[in-house]
Amino acid sequence: MTDTQAPKVKSLYKALHLLDYFDADHPDAGVTELAAYSGMLKSSVHNILQTFELCGFVTQDSETSRYLLGSAAVSLFSRYKETRRLDYRITEYLQGLRDKFRKDIYFAARDQGDAVCLSAELSQPSAASWSKVGARAPLHATSLGKVLLGYATVEEKRAYCAQELVPCTPQTITDGTQLAAELERIIYDGCATTDGEYQASLHSIAVPVTRGAEPVVYAIGLASDEPISAYMKKQYLSELRYIAKKIAGIVGRR
Repeated sequence: MTDTQAPKVKSLYKALHLLDYFDADHPDAGVTELAAYSGMLKSSVHNILQTFELCGFVTQDSETSRYLLGSAAVSLFSRYKETRRLDYRITEYLQGLRDKFRKDIYFAARDQGDAVCLSAELSQPSAASWSKVGARAPLHATSLGKVLLGYATVEEKRAYCAQELVPCTPQTITDGTQLAAELERIIYDGCATTDGEYQASLHSIAVPVTRGAEPVVYAIGLASDEPISAYMKKQYLSELRYIAKKIAGIVGRR
C-alpha cells in the first residue's frame, strides 16, 4: 500500500478487515483466531465483534460462542449487486460475441489479487465455479486476470510477482520472473492468453477495456475448450477489441 492509499482511520480499516477472514474455509471464527489473523489484541477484537454484532454484520453462536457473518453483511452484498447492475447494452454486446463465436464470453474486474466475474454469457450451461457472477480467480491464472495485472502500475506488478504464486493446474505460471516477462508481452500485444493455466481443458484470450490514460478496471475475454489457433486468435481479437471500445464508452459515463 502506498502513502496515498494509507487509511485515514487505521482503527476502522483494521476492524473492517476482520470480516475478510470469513469465507468458505472459515464460515465461523473465534476471538483468538481472529486476533492471530489480524495481529490485534484479543480484547480489541472482542470489542469490535460486539460492535459488529450490534450492527448485524456478525452474529454469535450461543452454543460455541463463535462468530459468523450476519444478515447485514448479506444485505450489503445484495445492495452492492443492485447498484452495480450491468448496463443492458454491455450484456447485449457480450451476448452478441457469444452468439457469433459460440464460445463463453466473460466480463471481469480486478479486486486486489483476483479477477472477479461480473458477467458470464455461456454458450452452453456450465457448473464451473468461474461461470458464476461474483466468482474470483487469481490474476496470474486467467487471461482476464493477466491482462488486468498487465495494465496495473509498475509497483503493483512488482509486488504481485514477488509473492508466492499458487498453482491452479500444472500449467499455471508460479515463477515471478516468468510472470513479469509475460506481463511485458501482454502490454506489447494488448491481450493475454492462457492454455490450461486455470482449468486444464480451458483455453482463453482477453483484452482490456481501456479509456485513455485512466487505470484499467475491466476486461473482456473468450474461453474455449479447444486450443485457439493463430487464425481464430486474430478473429477473436478483432471482435473483442471492438466490443471493448463500445463497453469503455458505457462504463466511462456511469
